Amino acid sequence: MKQHKDKNNKIRLLHLVNTLGVAGAEVLLSQYIRALGNENYNHYVYILEVDGPIREKIEGLCLNICKGKKRAALKNPLKFVICALYLVIHLLFYIRKNRINVILSQSIKPNQLAVIVAKLSKIPVFVFVHSTMAFVDNRSKWDPRVYLNRVLNIIIYRLADLVIAISSEIKEIIHKSLRLKNSKIIIIKSGIIFNDDKFRPANLLKEFPQSKNKIKIIAVGRLVSLKGFEILIKAIAEINRKGERNFFTLIVGKGEDRIRLEKLISALNINEQVKLLGLRNDVIPLMISADIFIMPSYYEGLSIAMIEAMACSLSIIASDAPGVGSHIKPYENGILFKVGCHRSLAGCILALTRDKELMSTLSNGARNAFETEFDMGENIKTLDKLIRKYML
Repeated sequence: MKQHKDKNNKIRLLHLVNTLGVAGAEVLLSQYIRALGNENYNHYVYILEVDGPIREKIEGLCLNICKGKKRAALKNPLKFVICALYLVIHLLFYIRKNRINVILSQSIKPNQLAVIVAKLSKIPVFVFVHSTMAFVDNRSKWDPRVYLNRVLNIIIYRLADLVIAISSEIKEIIHKSLRLKNSKIIIIKSGIIFNDDKFRPANLLKEFPQSKNKIKIIAVGRLVSLKGFEILIKAIAEINRKGERNFFTLIVGKGEDRIRLEKLISALNINEQVKLLGLRNDVIPLMISADIFIMPSYYEGLSIAMIEAMACSLSIIASDAPGVGSHIKPYENGILFKVGCHRSLAGCILALTRDKELMSTLSNGARNAFETEFDMGENIKTLDKLIRKYML
């Protein structure tokens, strides 16, 4: 169905997301909006659950941010159905009121809803899948919700106009999990808009005098178990036991595991060497001030933090977990350690810092990887062409 642009000849895009919290898909939302720009697009954002700090990044880039009614849990079927119907109706009115042309959705729940309202509104819908764990359900195999959700996903993703994977690894998972044709799945790598002239190093010595003359390590992410920050903390303690104390580590992010990680840091007696910074607005300046970026996750989609580290020319050490290891070329743009093994990570940190030539190689390789693979200014061109194709 041919879609009509607005009077300024701009395409009206609706971005459907779970939250505006600090998580991969939500951070990517601001990058997609920035990269597509406002010259040819009007952007609208509809939030399904909770608001968050990413709002500040996108408020100046889109016309409208709307928060829908939170859905009820499936364990209460009647309430779930009532809330779902209300949400669908509200979204349909929102789409009609704002004359939306195309829907772009991020994450599993928004994807399911996006396809339903897009088909009812007769407009194209592109659904994004960011994580290697997107279709993993940890509930008991006897739980009927597991089968219901799987059937729903198979139907929904087949009805979508396009399914967009951010890596070949995730494309293969979608293909196997949902039995979709390869032609239905398009790879558009994630990325960031990065302006070298915009950022300056953070003044770490002022904030952390004890970091002087030390090798500075940084890790970024939500403080939840899957991010594996306890592995990094234990690795620093292991290095200490070997008599190497020339390291200062910053962990940036917030989450439910903060208290547990604080207790671990205290128990290992490394309070002066490992700092939990919480949420920060100066992540890039902190990265520029660091020497090594570490990604200890048990699994990832495609880490925005790791892409930022590449843009900052940091030497990278990452776990060989799904969604992480596939983006690192060992000894070219990073080093891999055995996922979940703090001794393996400690060994990698020591080996890297004892080899200045290797650090330089990884630094240059990381920046080259960003420029050739993860520059959103280039990657967005594929999405732009696809949207225009569906507008014809």
